[in-house]
Amino acid sequence: MKRTVTLAVVLASAFAFGGDVEKTVAQKNGWAAYAKELSKKADEVNTACGSKLTAAYDKTTYPEFDPLKDRTEAACKAAVGTLTALCATDAGKAAVKKLTRATCQFSTTGTGVSVKGTELTVKVDPAKSAIVGKEKGSYSWKSALEETL
Repeated sequence: MKRTVTLAVVLASAFAFGGDVEKTVAQKNGWAAYAKELSKKADEVNTACGSKLTAAYDKTTYPEFDPLKDRTEAACKAAVGTLTALCATDAGKAAVKKLTRATCQFSTTGTGVSVKGTELTVKVDPAKSAIVGKEKGSYSWKSALEETL
């Protein structure tokens, strides 16, 4: 019984936070446009780096989505697109080629990147848009990616 209640609470909280962000035609079209543009960025990375990267948005991290007001798309595309710049060096190219997926997430804990296994996670916090790295100071997507990869 305890497991059933726990599972119900977990599922309920997941739906409460990551609600249905594709309720309207505008939202569905917005997500489709976002996915198409992000896929183009991944294709550019693959052409420049000889990699096999895919990229997507983690819609479950978006508490709501209004394609007319959302400010995370540009940051996500910039972060993924910056991977092409890393391929200017052999070390950068080798690091990017190890990645198989890039996932962009909505964040309320800051903007930055992390890697787990072969997946790059790009967290974008519209309220805290300054890119955070491991050290104090100002980061660009390039410097944050170089530090992480």
